[in-house]
Amino acid sequence: MSLPLTIALIIFSVILIASASVLVAKGKIPIKYSLLWYFFAILILLVGVIPDAFGAIGRLIGFNIMSDLVIGVILVVLIFLNIALTVMIASQRRRVNLVSQEVALLKKELEDVKRKK
Repeated sequence: MSLPLTIALIIFSVILIASASVLVAKGKIPIKYSLLWYFFAILILLVGVIPDAFGAIGRLIGFNIMSDLVIGVILVVLIFLNIALTVMIASQRRRVNLVSQEVALLKKELEDVKRKK
C-alpha cells in the first residue's frame, strides 16, 4: 500500500474517532451507538497501520488484488452497519409504540377523572 494511502487511512480513522467522541460529549448520540463507529475507525486504522497483514489475509481468502479486498471489506462493513442500524431503529420503534400506548391510557384516565368531577 502506498504511503499517501496509509496516511490518509490513519487521518480518516483519527477524524472518525474524534467525531464520534465529540458527538458523545455533546449528547448527540449515546455511548452504545458510538461503539460501532469506534469499531469501524479502529478497523480502518489497523488497515492503515498493518496493510501487509490484511494483504496476507486477502490472499488466504482468495483475493489476488488488494483493491478487491478493500472493496469486499467495505461491502461487508456496510452490510453490518445496515444491520446494526436496522436493529436500533426497530428498538426505537418499539419504544415509541409503548410510549404512545402509555400516553393514550393516561389521556383516557385523565378524561375519566374529569368526568367524575
